[in-house]
Amino acid sequence: MAVIGRATAAVISLAILLAPATVTPGEQRPPRVGTGWWEVSASAANVRIDHFGGDTVIGLARSGDRVEVVDTWTSPFGARWAKVLVSRTRVTGWVLCSLLTHRDPPPEP
Repeated sequence: MAVIGRATAAVISLAILLAPATVTPGEQRPPRVGTGWWEVSASAANVRIDHFGGDTVIGLARSGDRVEVVDTWTSPFGARWAKVLVSRTRVTGWVLCSLLTHRDPPPEP
């Protein structure tokens, strides 16, 4: 009976981890490449060499920094990453999508 309980717990744990990847509210969808302006919405965002939380930090984007999204990636566990070019520093790397917000381009005069 204990084996069935462990198996059920394992399935439920896996479902909890994968649920964010399968059910995503519209405002939390990963950024689309080349659409409008994106900027850092947190106080700062580490720009990493790759889309894993433990990888080397190669730069820092501050709150309000504009970024160009050039690629996106979603981990098997639902973490969403965007490869960005930070306008202020010209550094290209990966940041968590949750640290970005979308801005429409300013209207042309």
